[in-house]
Amino acid sequence: MSEDKGASRNRLMHMARTMLVTGMAYVVNYGITLVLTPFITQTVGTEAYGFVTLAKQFTQYAVIVTTALNIYAARYIALSYHKGDMDQANRYFASVFWGDVYLGFALLALALLITFFLERLISVPAALVSDVKLLFVFSFIAFWVTTVFSVFGCAGYVRNRMDWKGYFKVLSYITNALVLAAAYLLLPAKVAWVGLGTLSAALIIALSDLWMSRKLLPMLHISRENYSFAAVKLLVMEGFWASFNMVGNLLNSGLDLLVCNQMLSSLAMGQLAIAKTVDTIVQSLYTVVDQAFIPHFLKTYAERGRDELLKELKFSMKVSGLLANVTFAGFVALGRAFYRLWIPGEDTELIYRLTVVTIMTCIPNGAMHPLYYIYTLKLKQKFPCYVTLLGGLFNVVGMYVLIKYARMGVYAVAWTTVAVMSFINFVSNPLYMAHVLELPAGTFYPDIIRNVFSCAVITACLAGLTRFWPPHGWLSLILCAGVCGVIGAVLHVGLVCSREQRRALAQLIKR
Repeated sequence: MSEDKGASRNRLMHMARTMLVTGMAYVVNYGITLVLTPFITQTVGTEAYGFVTLAKQFTQYAVIVTTALNIYAARYIALSYHKGDMDQANRYFASVFWGDVYLGFALLALALLITFFLERLISVPAALVSDVKLLFVFSFIAFWVTTVFSVFGCAGYVRNRMDWKGYFKVLSYITNALVLAAAYLLLPAKVAWVGLGTLSAALIIALSDLWMSRKLLPMLHISRENYSFAAVKLLVMEGFWASFNMVGNLLNSGLDLLVCNQMLSSLAMGQLAIAKTVDTIVQSLYTVVDQAFIPHFLKTYAERGRDELLKELKFSMKVSGLLANVTFAGFVALGRAFYRLWIPGEDTELIYRLTVVTIMTCIPNGAMHPLYYIYTLKLKQKFPCYVTLLGGLFNVVGMYVLIKYARMGVYAVAWTTVAVMSFINFVSNPLYMAHVLELPAGTFYPDIIRNVFSCAVITACLAGLTRFWPPHGWLSLILCAGVCGVIGAVLHVGLVCSREQRRALAQLIKR
C-alpha cells in the first residue's frame, strides 16, 4: 500500500513538474506577445497585427494535411517501443519522417505560390503588401521546419519526458524574443519580423527534438530502408478522421479572421485578432494540462483498466477547469483595466467585449478538453468528426447571415462560434465520450455542472472584488491579478474537488 502511495505521489510530482515547466514556457511566449502587440499596432497599425494572426491561421490550414500522418505517430511508436518490438517502432519512425519530408516540400511549394498571389486572394492594404508577403514566407518556412522534424518530438511522449520539451520551449521563446528585439532595434519596423522570430523558435524546437530523440530513443533511426508504405497507409487511414475533425475546427474558429477580412474590414480583422490573443492564451492552458496527463492516460488504461482511467480523467477535468475558470473570471474582472493599459490607442471597450464573448467557450471546454484523448485512446474519431464538421458549417452560415442581414458586425463572428462550441461541449462530447468508454450517459455531467457553477461563483466574486479594488497601473493590476488567482483557485478547489483530491493537492503543494 505504501508503495502505491509512493508511486502515486511520484506520479503527481512528475505531472506537476511537467505542468509547471510547460506553463513557464507559455508565460514566456505570451509575455513576448503582450509586449509585441501594442508595438506593432502603434508602429504599423492594427490592420498589420491582424495579418500576424492570419498568417498563423494559414499555416494551420496546411497542418490539416500533415495531421493525418502525424496524429497517431507517437501512439504507434510508443506501443511498439513498450512491447519491445524495435523493428516495428523503427518502421513507424522512419516512415513518418520520410512521409513528412515529401509532404513538407509539396506544401511549402504550394504555400509560396499562394504567397506570390496573396494580394489577389485576400484584402491587403497597398502599403503592407510586400511586408505581409514576407511575413507569410517566414511563417510557411517555419511550418516546413516543424513538419519535417515533428517525428523526433515523439521521444518526449514515448519516454514521458514532456518536462524536457517544456525547457526547450522556454529556450525557443527566448530565442524568438531576442530575434525580435534585434530586428526591431536594428532594422526598420516591419510586421514580417514576427515571422522571422517564429522561424527562429521553430529551428530551436526542431534541433532540441532531434537531440531528445538521440538521447532518449537512440535505437530508432530514419534510415530510408526502414520506410514502409504499409505503415504510412495505416497511420494515414487512422489519422484521416483527425484531419477531417480539423476541417470542422477550421470552420468553427479558423475562418473568423478571413470572414472579417472579406465581409467587414482589415480594421475589424485586427480588432478581433487582438481579442483572439487572449483566447489563444486560454487555449494554451489546455495544452499545459494535456501534456502532463496524456502519457499517464495511456499507461493507466493499458495497465490498470477503465475504472482507474475514469478517476484520472475526472481529476484532469478539475485541474483543467481550474485554469480555465480562473482565467475567464480574472479577465472579466480585470480585462477593461488590462486593455486600457496595454493598447490605450485602440477601441478598448469593443475589444474587451469581443474578448469576453470569444473566451466564453472555455466555460464548458476547460473541463472537457483533457477528455478529447478518449477518442485517440479508443480510436473513435468518426462521430466527433461529423459533429465538428456539421457544427462548423452551421458556424460559417451563421456568421454570414448575422453579418449580412442582422447587422451584428464583428460580434456575429464571435457569437456564432460560442453557440456552436457550447452545444458540442455540453451535449455531444459528454454523451459520446461516455458511450465510447461504455459508461452511463450522464457520467461526466456532475463534474461539468460543478465546473460551470464554480465559474459563475468565481466570476461574481472577482468582479465584486475589483469594484472595491480597481487597478490603475501595471503594478496594481499585477497584484490584483495575483490575489484574484489565489482566491479563484481556492474557491474552485473547494467547490469541485473531493476531500481526497483536496488532500492530494495540499500534499503536492507542501512538497
